[in-house]
Amino acid sequence: MIICSKCGETMSDDLKFCPSCGTGTSAATKVADPSQETVTDTAEQAPQEPQAPQVPVATNYQYQGYGNTGSQGADRINFGTAIKNFIIRIVDFRGTTGKREYWFGVLFFLAIMVTGGAAGFIPLVKYIAWAVRLAAMLAFVSSTVRRLRDLGRPWFRIFMYLIPIYGQILYFTELTK
Repeated sequence: MIICSKCGETMSDDLKFCPSCGTGTSAATKVADPSQETVTDTAEQAPQEPQAPQVPVATNYQYQGYGNTGSQGADRINFGTAIKNFIIRIVDFRGTTGKREYWFGVLFFLAIMVTGGAAGFIPLVKYIAWAVRLAAMLAFVSSTVRRLRDLGRPWFRIFMYLIPIYGQILYFTELTK
């Protein structure tokens, strides 16, 4: 049995994401199933000292200085941290990205695309602007894949957003959850 660290929902060991909130089970706490415990005589047991609570091990860059990686710490992320994560994790398709961090990254991506398009008219700068815009596009795709993973969706769902009209509606309704 696993208990979700975000919502406290009890779930089975074989799930990768919480069915209630979508948090990855890597941050969840494993507990023993009370129905499978054996009954022993309490007089035979030696008194035990209280133990420190178990802390779940982070696997998705949770404690490695990359800021928010999902729903944990989502209220504390600011624009600067989100941009740093957007740049540092440019080709990192693993882990998750929280809603606030994702939309700050989208805002930064749009700013790069607009300024890069304007700088594209300057003769020598247009090649640099093209390379920066290409890198921003790659960071945007990787961030979207991580956001989909945070929502519990498969990564290949990103291709549905390429469908005209329906894809854009789906994009905004899914990724703003």
